[in-house]
Amino acid sequence: MTIFYKVKLAFISLSLISATICYSQTTKFQEEKELEVVNFSSIQKVLKKDGLSQSAEMKKKQVSVMKTEQKKLDRSRYNYPTEDEIWGLATDYWLIKNAQVLGWDFEKPDFGIENSFKGVLENLGFYQKKFKILVLNTSSIIRGALPGFDGEIVYMISLPFIRSLDLSKLEIALFLLEDYFRYEAGYFKKAVGTEKLKKMAGSSFYEQKVDLSLMEELLKNYGQQIEHKGYSFQQQFETTKKMDTFLKSHPEFWNVYFRLLGKIQNFVKTNHQYKEYIKLYPSPEMQLKWLSPDEKAL
Repeated sequence: MTIFYKVKLAFISLSLISATICYSQTTKFQEEKELEVVNFSSIQKVLKKDGLSQSAEMKKKQVSVMKTEQKKLDRSRYNYPTEDEIWGLATDYWLIKNAQVLGWDFEKPDFGIENSFKGVLENLGFYQKKFKILVLNTSSIIRGALPGFDGEIVYMISLPFIRSLDLSKLEIALFLLEDYFRYEAGYFKKAVGTEKLKKMAGSSFYEQKVDLSLMEELLKNYGQQIEHKGYSFQQQFETTKKMDTFLKSHPEFWNVYFRLLGKIQNFVKTNHQYKEYIKLYPSPEMQLKWLSPDEKAL
């Protein structure tokens, strides 16, 4: 009896322990399930939703930035050239438009003018100057210095004029040096340029009609300056005195330049074909006086 009771008691105890363990495990499994639902389902959905919102907002901002940059890029494609670029374009256009009159596109030998002129410039301390020399097969336009691209100067010189005076390479180089000083003084751009050029250069014509009137005005002014207007006495005086200043330290150059002016003076006086020269470049006679040591400045 006692043994049976003990066995029964033990069995009951074991059952209670098992039931307690089962309940404990069931409760634990339910808590884990709840935790799984709360932590890994609901929270993940919220986090995922927030992440998507943030990603969408970020993409929206990126698209906005890209649209703004694309608009800037589109507008930049509709900008007028810079002022320097417009000058280069105007010079090229004028030279091409007047190619038949100027006669710069013809077969000719290498006269060695470029090397001679470069040597004179460097002797005077002007290094790495960009230039191009167009030899013109015409007597209607004798000379000129025009603005090119990227700081280049485009020089023009008449082959018939060179041959008529039988000019040496050094004389031609000094002839071009005068044009260099005139150009650097800004006389040409001041005479030819317009307010419209300064206003339009680099500006945008986005969603507007392109204004071509500027180029037409510049081409007209080119022709007036080169063929009819030329330079004033004051400008010629300043150019001559600058030549005097720079050539004094090179007596050989100065003497050749002085003789060159004498050549030109005598030639234009006796040759009716070049009578317009002294109106455009006044005047070789006065230049000789300005260079004479006993003469006062104008």
